[in-house]
Order: sequence, then structure tokens, then C-alpha cells
Amino acid sequence: MTGLLRKDLLYLKRQGKFLLVIFAFYAVLSFLSDDGIQHFNSIFITLIAMLPTVVIVNSFAYDELSKWNTYALSLPITKGTLAFSKYLLSFSLILLTALIPFLANLLSGSLSEETGLTIYAASGAALLLCEILIPLFYRFGTQKARFALLVVVLIPTLGAYLLKQARFAAPSDAQILFLLKISPVFLVIFSVVSYYISCKILDNKEN
Repeated sequence: MTGLLRKDLLYLKRQGKFLLVIFAFYAVLSFLSDDGIQHFNSIFITLIAMLPTVVIVNSFAYDELSKWNTYALSLPITKGTLAFSKYLLSFSLILLTALIPFLANLLSGSLSEETGLTIYAASGAALLLCEILIPLFYRFGTQKARFALLVVVLIPTLGAYLLKQARFAAPSDAQILFLLKISPVFLVIFSVVSYYISCKILDNKEN
């Protein structure tokens, strides 16, 4: 498992340096602005949802380019381990990106319940998106799955727009808080189902 993670991290080493420069640039820019920590939060909470997805997409693209999966299935590595490494990579990236705004707010003394919930919600959305994409990448490959990524992003956006046009009442704060409280159960169940689907796809490819 450690070797599989190291392989993905080595793939992304050059891109990681570029991302660190972006992080540092936006961090400095945020704290020089009038909004300070609020500006920092708006940038980095957005990155929580975007960065893990981008890294997972590139990870699969590198694997496909190097024909890694074909080689890996000839090694004494179980298909479950191969799939699980991608889920562990996505979870680690989400946790890392979530810690940046969390620690920044904590150290600056501006960590509020609202900020914490926003960071959590962004992390949950990123995890859900990765769990949807990983089986799609195993099934269709990077080129076709990129179109699926657009569909996955556009569907909730279109749904929110249609609900707004239909003038449905926005959920109350209590309803949103309730959904956030029960979301860990949903995410765990969805993770297990997603992982099972990925393993079945790899099984069929071998056969």
C-alpha cells in the first residue's frame, strides 16, 4: 500500500511544487487584503473541493499513459489493494487541504462554528465527488470519464438553478445542520459501495 501511494506522489511531485507555490501566493495575497482571514477562507475552502479532484484525475491519467494497471495486475497485488490506494490518496489529499484553513483559523483565533461546518461541507463534497469518479475512471478510462466529470458537476448546478427558478424555499439552517450531522453515515456507506464497484470493475477487466 505504501508503495502504491509513493508511486502516485512521485507522479505528482512536479505538480505538487507548483501547487505549493499557488498556496503560498494566495495565502500571502489573502492576508494582505482588507478581508484577511475571510478572503483566505473563501480561496482555500474552494481549493478543498477542487484540488483532490484534479490530483485524482491526473493520477489516473498518468496510470493510463504508462499502462500501469495492466502491469500492476500482473504483480502480487490484490485488486482491492490497488483500488483502495486511490481512495486513500483522495482521502489524504482532502484531509490535508482541509487542515490548511482549519489551522489558519485556529491559530488566528477566528475559528467559528460556521467556518468549521463550511470546511467540513467542502471536504464532504470533495470526498463524494472522488468516490463517484474513481469507479468511472476504472470503467471508462480518463478520456471518457472526463466527460462524466462535467456531468457530475453540472447536474447539481442545474438542479439548484431549476429549484431556484421554481421558487422552492431554501432549506433552513436547522435542516442544513441536520443534513451535515447525518452526512458521515451516508459518506461511509457511499465509500463502501464505491470501493466495491471499483473492485468489481477491476475483476471484470482481469477476466
